[in-house]
Amino acid sequence: MLIPCAVQRAWPGGGVGGRRPGGRGRGRVREKGCERLKEELAKAQRDLLLKDEECDRLSKVRDQLSLELEELTASLFQEAHQMVREANVKQANAEKQLKEALGKIDVLQAEVQALKTLVLSSPTSPVGELPSAGAGKTPFRRGHSRNKSTSSAIMGTQPDPAATQPLVRECREVDSQLFSEFRTWKEDPTLERSCSFLDRVYREDIYPCLTFSKSELGSAILEAVEQNTLSVEPVGFQPLPVVKASAVECGGPKKCALSGQTKTCKHRIKFGDSSSYYYVSPYCRYRITVVCNFFTYIRYIHQGLVKQQDVEQMFWEVMQLRREMSLAKLGFYKDQL
Repeated sequence: MLIPCAVQRAWPGGGVGGRRPGGRGRGRVREKGCERLKEELAKAQRDLLLKDEECDRLSKVRDQLSLELEELTASLFQEAHQMVREANVKQANAEKQLKEALGKIDVLQAEVQALKTLVLSSPTSPVGELPSAGAGKTPFRRGHSRNKSTSSAIMGTQPDPAATQPLVRECREVDSQLFSEFRTWKEDPTLERSCSFLDRVYREDIYPCLTFSKSELGSAILEAVEQNTLSVEPVGFQPLPVVKASAVECGGPKKCALSGQTKTCKHRIKFGDSSSYYYVSPYCRYRITVVCNFFTYIRYIHQGLVKQQDVEQMFWEVMQLRREMSLAKLGFYKDQL
């Protein structure tokens, strides 16, 4: 008896049985795709790490350049300030020598005039009657001997300054209280007015130096100096822009906006990006400038840019700046020719 064989189902493409052909192939393709994506992701991560390292390196280079620039700026400021001080000392010495020379010239001229008066009033003066040759008297000799007692009596009202004035040399000594306040401030520098060091400087120097007839404008100048937004520039010949402030508030080339007096103004100031200019006289400009110099130096100390000086050198530098402010508030100033 013949037994029929089981009929197997045939799939397209020659596959036999209950499983589709190609299922395992698609799994392999999917695995290869995942591996490729993982490789690309790993490559992208490596590129990001390299870029991060490059950014860090460039940031370090930028910080180093910024530090070198700050140190160079501080060094240039110190050198410029030292050069200005040396020039001022040389100028003061030259003016002193000129004054002494002029004083000596005046004394010599007065002595010559006294000698002329003495010769003219003497009985043996050439303008008088000359004695005869056989009179037996001492013949007149050309010239005369100086009468010290008479000359001294005549010159008694005009003594020689170099002979009567003692030699005076400038000395200095550290004030313990001022130095203690400055050293305390130097250990933790701040620009706040509340600290004892700056509070004293404000009361004794800055406020008196920036006190003008136009008090509101003076207060605005102090605030701009503290914020480092004040600009001082020489007056040029270019036409001035039209501004909103009135002519009385801004002053003019012949009127100072701070004092209100009629003065020749060689400089003008403005606040920040404002288009309003205020004309200032040479005296007011100098008072503003010395305060700006003080704030510039303590700002450098606050930023840690002054590294080549010890505490005592910094203290005397500050005292020199305070000295300039004290002289300015008393009316002494240097005009730019």
